[in-house]
Amino acid sequence: MLDSFFFDTAASEPDSPALWVDERLYSYGEIASRACRIAGGLTAAMPAGRLGRCLLFAHRSVAAYAGLLGILKTGFAYVALNPNVPAARIAAVIEQSGAPLLLVDRRCAALLDEVLSLLDDGPRIVLLDDVGGEGVQDAPGTNVARTASASAAGGLIRLSPEPPVAEVSTFRAPHDLAYILFTSGSTGAPKGVPISHANADAYVTGQLQLLGRMPRARYVQWCELTFDPSVHDMFVCWANGGCLYVPKTVEPIYNTAFIKEHAITHWSSVPSVASFMQQFRKLGPNEFPSLRVTLFGGEPLPRLLVQAWLRAAPNSRVLNMYGPTETTVACAVFEVTPEYLDDPQHAVMPLGGALPGMELLIVDTALAPVAPGESGELLIGGPQLAAGYLSPDEPGNRRFISTAFPGHISQRWYRSADAAREAAGQGIVFQGRLDTQIKIRGNRVELEEVEHVVQACSHAALCAVVAWPVDDAGRAGGLIAFVTHARESAPQILQACRQRLPVYAVPKRIVMLDALPLNVNGKIDRKALAECCVSIDAVA
Repeated sequence: MLDSFFFDTAASEPDSPALWVDERLYSYGEIASRACRIAGGLTAAMPAGRLGRCLLFAHRSVAAYAGLLGILKTGFAYVALNPNVPAARIAAVIEQSGAPLLLVDRRCAALLDEVLSLLDDGPRIVLLDDVGGEGVQDAPGTNVARTASASAAGGLIRLSPEPPVAEVSTFRAPHDLAYILFTSGSTGAPKGVPISHANADAYVTGQLQLLGRMPRARYVQWCELTFDPSVHDMFVCWANGGCLYVPKTVEPIYNTAFIKEHAITHWSSVPSVASFMQQFRKLGPNEFPSLRVTLFGGEPLPRLLVQAWLRAAPNSRVLNMYGPTETTVACAVFEVTPEYLDDPQHAVMPLGGALPGMELLIVDTALAPVAPGESGELLIGGPQLAAGYLSPDEPGNRRFISTAFPGHISQRWYRSADAAREAAGQGIVFQGRLDTQIKIRGNRVELEEVEHVVQACSHAALCAVVAWPVDDAGRAGGLIAFVTHARESAPQILQACRQRLPVYAVPKRIVMLDALPLNVNGKIDRKALAECCVSIDAVA
C-alpha cells in the first residue's frame, strides 16, 4: 500500500528525520503518531455506507502531511484541494469527488464559507490540528462551527487530542484507491483521475529500481499536493528513508538559497522553474554541489537549460521524465549524458524509454504499430495505468482501450494523444499534441475547458483560445482568448475567468474580433490566430 512506504520506515527508524516544514524538523515517529491519531478520528467520523474518500483542504504544513498519511492509514483515498484556486473550482472538485468527509486545517477553514455556499450537499467537516496535540481552534474571522453546521452532511468534528486506543485496522487491497487527482477537462469542468495503491506502488518501486537508494537523502517539494509530482516527492523520499523539505514559498527566486541552506540531494520540478532561476542568474558554477538527482518533467526540456543546470549542479544526474496523470506521475525517462548534450542538434531532450514495468508503443490512426522511425500516437500500458476516469460518463474514457499487441504484455492501454516517433539513441521523441491540450508551467490545460469558461463569461457568439507565447522548446507561456460579439468588456471577462479558473489557465488577454478566421474545412484557423498574436505583440 502506498502509505506503507512511510510507515515501514517509521517502524524501523522512528527517530530519523522525515519532514522539515514551517521551520521545524519532524521525525518519522512524530509524524506517524499524528497520522494514527487522525486515522482514528476519521474512522469514527466516516458515515456508514459511504465511499471511503476524504478531501484534504490544507496548506503545506505538518498538519497537511500528517492528514494525508492519516487518510491513507484509515484505508480511504485522499483528494487534495488547492487553496490557491478559485472557490468555484474547489466546489466543483468536492462535488465530483463524492467524498463524504473534508479534513481541513485552521488556515483553510477561513475559505469554507464561500466554498460550501456553492454546494447543495456539503461534506462532513473534520478539523485538523495545525500545531500539536491540542484541540483545533476556529480560524480568525470565521465561525467554522456555524459554517460546518450549514453543510447538509451535518456537523463539525474535532479530532481528539488523545491517540487512538488501538491501532487502526482496516482490510485493504491493492486495487483500492490511494488518491484522486483532478486535471483540466475538455467538457468545461475538471475531471478526476483515480489512482490505486497498486498503480502508486508500481511507480515508487520502479523509481527505487531506477534511481537506487541513498541513505539520509534530502528531497525538496516545490509543488502543491494537487500536482502528481508531489506523490514522487513524498513517497519515493520516505521509501528511501529520506527527509522531505517543504519551503514556505514556491517562488523560484528563493530556490537557490534553500537548496544550499539544507544541502538538498534530490530535486524535482518543471523546467520552467529552472529557467526562471537561470533568468535571474541563480545558476552559477558549482552553486548546488549537494544535488545528486535532478528530475525534470511536465514540459519540454531544452538542451541549453540542462547545460546551465549541470554547471550549477555538477554532481547530479539529470533525468527528463514524461507521463500523463493517468499513468501515475511518469511512465518514461531519458537520462541525459554528456555525449548527448555535446550534439547541438539535440535542442530538446527526448522522452526516452519506458520506466520499469511500463510499455510504450507508437501506432497509426487505425491503432496499428508503425515502423521504427515513423510518427504516430503514443500508447502507454503497464501496472501504473489508471482504470479510467472517476466519472463513467467522462468522454475521455474512450482513451482507455483494451487491445493485445504482439510482443507486448499489456492488455490495456492509454491513448496519450501525444504525437511521437522512435529515434536511435533517444528512445521516444515527442512531436507535439494531436489535440488541443497544452502544458503551462507543467500544469495540464485543455483549451476547450478555458473556451467553455470564456464563452460563459462573455456570452460571445464564438470563442477560441490559443497558447501564447510559445518558446523555441515548445513551452507555452500563457493563453490569449479571441471572442466575437461579446456582451461583456474584456476586463469584465477576465475578472469572471479569475473566479472560475486556476491562475495559470486565465487568459492574459481577451481580443475582440468581428469574426474568427476559418480554414478550408470551415473550422477555426488556430494557426491564423497564432499569427494574430504575433501582430498583437508587435503593436504592444
